[in-house]
Amino acid sequence: MRGDPKPVGLEVDNPELFADYAREQWMGGVISLGMYLFDRYVMPDFAFRVVEVTPDNAVMTRTTRVELKTQVTVDTTPQLRYSMKDIIGHEQVKRKCRLVLKYLQEPARFGEWAPRAILFHGPPGTGKTMTARALAQEANANIFLVKASDLIGVHVGDGGRRISALFESARSSAPSIVFVDELDAIGLARSFQSIRGDVSEVVTALLGELDSTDETSGVVVIGATNALPLLDDALRSRFDAVFEFKLPTENERLALLQQYASRLPLPLNADLYQLARRTDGLSGRDIRDRLLKEALHIAMLSDMNEIPSSIIDQVLESIKTKSTPDYMV
Repeated sequence: MRGDPKPVGLEVDNPELFADYAREQWMGGVISLGMYLFDRYVMPDFAFRVVEVTPDNAVMTRTTRVELKTQVTVDTTPQLRYSMKDIIGHEQVKRKCRLVLKYLQEPARFGEWAPRAILFHGPPGTGKTMTARALAQEANANIFLVKASDLIGVHVGDGGRRISALFESARSSAPSIVFVDELDAIGLARSFQSIRGDVSEVVTALLGELDSTDETSGVVVIGATNALPLLDDALRSRFDAVFEFKLPTENERLALLQQYASRLPLPLNADLYQLARRTDGLSGRDIRDRLLKEALHIAMLSDMNEIPSSIIDQVLESIKTKSTPDYMV
């Protein structure tokens, strides 16, 4: 879709009929690798990307062979490689993740008792996505990372097709984890549906996929939200377990500071024990990105060979300590 970078799943019942349809549309056009061919008939603004062409810059004719390839939306963005040992705190979640790990390794062993869906909730930056990545890494599983808002389509039916394609890709590349972030963007309580009626189709499709995913499929769904009270009960009930990701305690902040400081390209000259006490209310992401990263950049711009405590104090003063938001329904 134009203005929509997310791939959309497309099912074709008759490949030859699709080939005739494609040739009729783009007959006489020069086809080159990487170009987008926009549909002019059935799905306006929908584009097919040319991923293979022989020879390049060839002209589409009545004898041109056309094949449709479905892109699997596995997350391949370069990321830090996490393990469960890198997750600070959240002991209950890690215990559940060890069970999920066993399921991903031996799906048939669990049968109807498979841990198929887990819901994470808590303030931003508390480790929800990182935990899902670490679980996928240890299970040697594919992970499909999507924001719930990206599942809402431009045209009627788009959302259902996207969810169907997402789960089909996950099942075909199992073991896999489907991580749906910002679940509240589509899963609002029914009292809000008159306001967000455009997402009811997406919620219905998601509920259907959660119900129809086989226990031995080797697919685990992890939902994440910062606003648990806003979720629809029907959606929330589809998750086997709900876990809260709280802001780190003082000891956990100390462990986070030690972990991040060991990865900094410049040595950190600061009392980490004192800093842990002073960062109450900050999430792990706040400590890394808003405090340590900003201090590092200031030190680098000043051509320093270390990060002095004075810069840490300066940055910390500029950060407004956050608290867990309250939600009213």
